[in-house]
Amino acid sequence: MPEPVAGLAGTQRWMQAAILGDGAADGVERTLTASSSLTARERLGIYRRGYRLRLLENMRGLHPGLTRLLGEEMFDRFALDYLDARPSRTYTLTRLDEGFADHLEATRPDGAAHREQWPDLIIDLARLERIITEVVEGPGTEGGPVLRPDDLPAALDLSRGCDLRLETAPCLRLPTFAFPVNEYLAAVRRGEDPEPPAPRPVALAVSRRDYRVTMRELDPAAHRALRALAGGAAVGAVLADPSAEALRRWAGLGYFTRAHRAPEHLEERARR
Repeated sequence: MPEPVAGLAGTQRWMQAAILGDGAADGVERTLTASSSLTARERLGIYRRGYRLRLLENMRGLHPGLTRLLGEEMFDRFALDYLDARPSRTYTLTRLDEGFADHLEATRPDGAAHREQWPDLIIDLARLERIITEVVEGPGTEGGPVLRPDDLPAALDLSRGCDLRLETAPCLRLPTFAFPVNEYLAAVRRGEDPEPPAPRPVALAVSRRDYRVTMRELDPAAHRALRALAGGAAVGAVLADPSAEALRRWAGLGYFTRAHRAPEHLEERARR
């Protein structure tokens, strides 16, 4: 039999491992006491069940759209499978679902040779809701620099030689999906009970402004351009339109924090 756990820190580590189900509960009778009606293992089981229920409650809160789509019972089955495969190791519950979409992708029931569409809908919705959590919890532009339309040069030369670069807001995300999950989630948030959406490729700009999450659908060309700018590409290498309308519109939405030109040594190298 294992020796009793020594010290407060050791007891805390043991309790954590026992509740997480890591096989460390062999010494439960030596560490916990029984009550008049429950054994030590039964008392530990109450903590385990309560912990899992708390995690499930948090997963539902992080994924209201997916909970509505699947129904609570089915969602809980997916969530528990994920939690069993990837026990929580984070200090905050807002990161609990960091690997949820990846787990759903890895465990989808259809094979590579016979792909079905419904798993894509589930995975897309899980991905979007995770992105929203990251946008809400992560850094934004509130209280920081924001590039406004009037901050852009008055006359932008968008030719191939334009070396202007734009830094995007830290809260900006530019995902693509096979389903319009943004529309479905918006309907759920309005208190509606929407039907599952039909497949339709969508390209989104998800961001935050004044502490409010915004989601806007972009046409594919605009989405590619904005992603290239976010990756550090020069304006002249991305936008062939001679006007600055798109840039000014995106600046008005708070997508950029500053504009700068390449350092002189990089400009000289580009001209050679």
